[in-house]
Amino acid sequence: MYRSVATLALGMLLVPGTLVAGQSSKKQGSLHCTLTDTRINKCCCEKRGGKLYCTLAKKNIDTCCCEPASNLNRKKRG
Repeated sequence: MYRSVATLALGMLLVPGTLVAGQSSKKQGSLHCTLTDTRINKCCCEKRGGKLYCTLAKKNIDTCCCEPASNLNRKKRG
């Protein structure tokens, strides 16, 4: 009897922690790289030799390819 109560109590403690961990992994990346279609946490564009360079696509670009990830969600819905 004691083991079943202890197991139930432990399960009640672990389930909410598992749900929170799952939700945090879904919210990865507040930006979206339009060249590679990848969600990222910080801008992947940097200056190299006086030009913009995308470190994910590994090529020189004219304008920054990063946009808010919320724009990606709007494009999928519409």
